[in-house]
Amino acid sequence: MLLATALLLSVTLTAGLCYWYLQCTRDLGMAQSSVARANNNRAAMQALAAESIEYAKRKPDIIPVLQSLGLKSRIETNQPAGSAR
Repeated sequence: MLLATALLLSVTLTAGLCYWYLQCTRDLGMAQSSVARANNNRAAMQALAAESIEYAKRKPDIIPVLQSLGLKSRIETNQPAGSAR
């Protein structure tokens, strides 16, 4: 009877740990996909900002918009040394 009780306890504990492991694995997969999506969005926004800065060099009318977004300092630091005045 004692061995049967120990076996039942062991099986119950193993099933609980298996369920916990599967839940943690599922949560990890969801977190990894969220991180990948955030990294893709960040890369896209950085590319857009870089293109906007390049566009501002040709069309300075966009500079006030870039200043409001905090990108104006990038324009000033990315200009060649001879043209910054």
